[in-house]
Amino acid sequence: MAVATGRIPMGKRKRQKGFLSSHKRAVISGLSLLTLFTAYTLASNSDRVNPTLLPPPQAIASAAVTLWTQENLPQDILASLMRVLSGYAIGVTLAIFLGALMGWFWLVDSIFDPIVELIRPVPPLAYTPLMILWFGIDETPKILVIAIGAFVSCIINVVAGVRNTPLVYIEAARTMGAKDRHLFFTVALPAALPYILTGMRVALATAWAILVASELIAAQRGLGFMMTNARRFVRTDSIIVGIICIGLLAFVMDRAIRYFNQRMTGWMERREG
Repeated sequence: MAVATGRIPMGKRKRQKGFLSSHKRAVISGLSLLTLFTAYTLASNSDRVNPTLLPPPQAIASAAVTLWTQENLPQDILASLMRVLSGYAIGVTLAIFLGALMGWFWLVDSIFDPIVELIRPVPPLAYTPLMILWFGIDETPKILVIAIGAFVSCIINVVAGVRNTPLVYIEAARTMGAKDRHLFFTVALPAALPYILTGMRVALATAWAILVASELIAAQRGLGFMMTNARRFVRTDSIIVGIICIGLLAFVMDRAIRYFNQRMTGWMERREG
């Protein structure tokens, strides 16, 4: 017969501590955003500030309603989102595939490392004139410029992750008879997953950063096009709406990657707090 000791099981204590930590982080994050919003509201409603250059929140909200109902903001959001997702998917997929091979096989690394190091310092937007000459002014050059930016931002993390596979994992797998091919798929790639997902997060930020400039390539729709058009007519409130849309979309996508990271790497030890 079990005797009640009044002690909380270790697993339950960890779950409770994790919940309290997450709750504390959420409260602090909410207070941080509230502080920023309050400071902006006070500054923008001050008589010392030109409301045209620093529109108050009520003007931004009114501009958002106008853009949504009268100026096709949903289509701009969808156009930009599709460009980012397409370019990001191409660049990250290639970076994971090539980076994993470079990190594990010395021959692949010897072949592609000089090429990667040559193109990595070049700003992705520098390829824009070349993309226009090769592919015209349709969607292809915009997507490819974003793909290049995502690729160069992600591949270094992938290579580092595979190369930093703990030796104890490899030796343990070899003791159990694992061959090189099995080591690559069952040891190196899972161990490199945190690095890969970090590279994906960095690539995501790069993709959104490149978006606005890429939409200057004869785009007729998109958040970057909308913001550039608003600048011509000094519609600062519309520009801020575009910035908020990009920030929210990027934030949601980044949170999705972070959630996936936690789910896929739950077996790894983490620093608490």
